[in-house]
Amino acid sequence: MGIESEIPIASGEALRMNFTNEGGLEGRFRVLKNIMGMWPIQRICEEHQISDLAALVIEAGEARPWRSVIDVNDPEFLNPDSMTESVRAYCRNSGQPEPESLAKLARCVYDSLALSYRKVKEELEALRGRKLAAIRIVGGGCQNRLLNQLCADACGLQVIAGPVEASALGNLSAQMMALGAIGTLDEARILIRASLEMQEFRPSSTVPNRVIDCFEELLAGKQMKGEPCA
Repeated sequence: MGIESEIPIASGEALRMNFTNEGGLEGRFRVLKNIMGMWPIQRICEEHQISDLAALVIEAGEARPWRSVIDVNDPEFLNPDSMTESVRAYCRNSGQPEPESLAKLARCVYDSLALSYRKVKEELEALRGRKLAAIRIVGGGCQNRLLNQLCADACGLQVIAGPVEASALGNLSAQMMALGAIGTLDEARILIRASLEMQEFRPSSTVPNRVIDCFEELLAGKQMKGEPCA
């Protein structure tokens, strides 16, 4: 997750927050920070032999929101023997309800990812010195309507989802610019927006303050004392 910048942001504060600068077209930079992403969900699906992810997302959307949250970037979720047990143990050890069903497990991960986006969004705003206007989600993950909406709710911003094949379109745009078929990166983006349909998600609810406080405590390495997050 990151922002586009005409200059790299390489301050001590950026270093402390673990941001990096990735070079792009026209001398621009993407100031970004890695987030775990869909890896926990992929492992949970693999462990339980779930082939219909869309159905699991629907079930997760019907589960109680903000019941339990985890720090998805915690090293224990990198490659555990069982992602299912690791998530449940994390919740248990931090005094939160364990996600018993697969739908509750998925909801825990999706809620936690949305809170991670919120955290990085706040850090990016601090680095650039002004608020973000919207969040764009591209690639395969932009097809997850539940996570898109949770992102909008957690960050309090409009989310624009799409295009799905962002990497291929970026590569194609760069080649067209090199051939002179497109003049600038801004022109390429106008062409892409005119050619593909994007989905928009607006905040429809807010995250309880108790959940935000719980998540911040988890990030700070503190354990809850037997009370759930919501």
